[in-house]
Amino acid sequence: MQRRDFLLSAAAAAAAASLPGAAQAATRLRFAHFSITDDPNHVTALNFSNKLKAATNGAFEVSVIPNSQLGGEVDVVEGILLGTIDLAPPSCAVLANWIPEMNVLNMPFAFRDWDHYTRVLNGSLYDQIVEAAAAKNIRFLGFMTSGVRHIMTRQPVNAIDDLKGRKIRTVQNPVHVAAFNAFGANATAIAYNEVYAALQTGVVDGADAANTNYYTQKFYEVANNWAQIGWLYYSNGIVMSEAKFKRLPVEQQKALMSVGREVGMEHLKLWAESDAKILDQLKAKGVKVTQPDATPFRERSKGIYDQFLKTEKEKQILSAILAG
Repeated sequence: MQRRDFLLSAAAAAAAASLPGAAQAATRLRFAHFSITDDPNHVTALNFSNKLKAATNGAFEVSVIPNSQLGGEVDVVEGILLGTIDLAPPSCAVLANWIPEMNVLNMPFAFRDWDHYTRVLNGSLYDQIVEAAAAKNIRFLGFMTSGVRHIMTRQPVNAIDDLKGRKIRTVQNPVHVAAFNAFGANATAIAYNEVYAALQTGVVDGADAANTNYYTQKFYEVANNWAQIGWLYYSNGIVMSEAKFKRLPVEQQKALMSVGREVGMEHLKLWAESDAKILDQLKAKGVKVTQPDATPFRERSKGIYDQFLKTEKEKQILSAILAG
């Protein structure tokens, strides 16, 4: 093609693209998560993809990549900051390594019950988290959850003293490590995608989870003792790079924020329903369920607040949660 013809062709294409109603190529995003496809997290990721496409008339195409195929939580957050991954729902425990305010959500026994938990997440705390995350180049689009956390072990736990000296896997967050050490265990931080193998081989004696992911990840196959403690209401954030978010048109930014918040709220209900019905299914599979007294766990948790919440802002957020 002659240079003159090429320039005319390019100009014609540009003019056509600028016409009202001209088709524009969709922005393709990858949503990486850490659960299998039977898990509520996968359902929510698919809902996010479908709702965002509908809300933007096809401006976004979101492909969902499950089961830690792009790495564990820390890997994926690093990928988001580097621009190699677009979206993910890492735990607030992992996000706290970049956003200290997130550690407020990691405080043991901060929430009284599910109603208290969902009310706080959907209240003024949300805007504070969005602001804190943006300052660290992370755009917070919505809250998800991984449920109320209990303790799975290879040997039964009937009371807090049964944890003494046991190697318990925790998420890669110093608050979680300190909490299980305070419970008397020997806490070991291991990536989520390595938990099953660590339990199977005896690298650890136990870990924490919610009813739902304990079931969907089949952890009961390698740790069939299930102590109902409820030590933490575990939160996740739907996040992307703040820099990438800011490069998008304002209307697309609004759609991301709206859809993220909407599917996050739906997810809270989805997980609560799942957790409530799965306990009976676990019992049917031969899981040995115990109900240790939570009082000594609560007592040993008190020092965690003072140890990790150092700024006035963090202390204020916690006070607001406890009073909520």
